Amino acid sequence: MGKVIDLALTPPNRIEKLDLVILPSGAIERHGNHLPLGTDTIIAQEVARRVGSKLSQRGFDVGLLPPVWYGYTWSLRHLDGTVSIDPHTLSKYVEDILTTLPSPRISRILIINGHGGNKEPLEVAVKEALLRLSPGIKVGFLSWWDAVPKEVFLELFGTMPLHACEIETSMIMAICEECVDLRGVEPVEPKDRKLLKSLSEVRMTFAEGYLGDPRRASKEAGERLLEIIAERLAETIAKELEEEEIGIE
Repeated sequence: MGKVIDLALTPPNRIEKLDLVILPSGAIERHGNHLPLGTDTIIAQEVARRVGSKLSQRGFDVGLLPPVWYGYTWSLRHLDGTVSIDPHTLSKYVEDILTTLPSPRISRILIINGHGGNKEPLEVAVKEALLRLSPGIKVGFLSWWDAVPKEVFLELFGTMPLHACEIETSMIMAICEECVDLRGVEPVEPKDRKLLKSLSEVRMTFAEGYLGDPRRASKEAGERLLEIIAERLAETIAKELEEEEIGIE
């Protein structure tokens, strides 16, 4: 049996060599009036916690870092409550975390992202960090929805992820049911994506701060999705760590 350590709350002399450190990332961004501004970060942090727990059950020692709460938001920047970090600032900030954190006790770092706007800045951060790090350090990045086959979303919700939709609403229900307030919520149909777009069109698309039908959310479906994500990620990571132990690259 391994262990999960909250690195921000643990004295360094109690931290032995870790098999993996997880850094959650998200955003402070408007998610309609029914979900908290920190929805993306809350979900990423919960996924990280569950992945860590499942890896520890497989015998691995995992460290959890405090999340990066602020992210890059473009499409909902006009809505009150949204905080957006310049993508270059975000990328450099995370790159510095990745390059200063490694030590003899920490050589594997995984970013679990919960905000779509962070994707490109964080991918650049990982690539730039790897250029600066020694060859023995490994860094990974993915957004939680990357771990979910399309069929799972359709089976559980009948739709694919949108913004503050029934999927994110269900996940927050499973994590913090009292954080959800569905009063006055009505369906908002997503518009067809265009190759050529204008800022005014994007803002019109997100005028309500959400898409989809959050009224169809359920705590049970959210719990099921969180478990599927955590199990699939833990299985993938465990396989990679085990292959490293026996010298398979």
